[in-house]
Amino acid sequence: MSGSASIIYLFLSACQFIILLRFFCQTCKVNYYNPVTQSIVKLSGYLVKPFEYIGLNLTPYFLFIILFLFTFLKLYLPLIFNSETYPLGSLLIISLGYLLRDIINIYWYLIVISAVKSWFNVFVNHPVFGLVDELCEPIYRYTRSIVPTLSGIDFSPIIILVLLQILEIVLIPRIFNLTSLL
Repeated sequence: MSGSASIIYLFLSACQFIILLRFFCQTCKVNYYNPVTQSIVKLSGYLVKPFEYIGLNLTPYFLFIILFLFTFLKLYLPLIFNSETYPLGSLLIISLGYLLRDIINIYWYLIVISAVKSWFNVFVNHPVFGLVDELCEPIYRYTRSIVPTLSGIDFSPIIILVLLQILEIVLIPRIFNLTSLL
């Protein structure tokens, strides 16, 4: 990858990450008054402002479409700068696979951070950890309703991590293999 293509890829990846965080915050309905959440909304506001001018409502569904667009551009623009071609239909499918992989990976790290944080009592009141807990709690709550805690030990993070890994191992390669059908 050339230097300019690498810079474009890095910039679009950062934009995608910021919008992905906003997507998570809106989907999980986190506390807006958390300073980290306000920073995410303010940063992503610059990226979604063109869509607001058009009059589109920024629902989580529409944010997912914006995320897909940024993922597509992140893969497509470096190809253009390197004068390479790739079938558009295959690139759309690959973009969906990469977006789902990114969502799975970010949630995997959020759950690991939440689990490790629970071992230490030092940074419990920090806004970042409050946001991590708010993002993980809906999934924890659902898992706890299926598998209760045993002897005071909560196994929901471990179960979720295993399920996320299974999703990444089973689902993502099948999405990428769809490109062979085109």
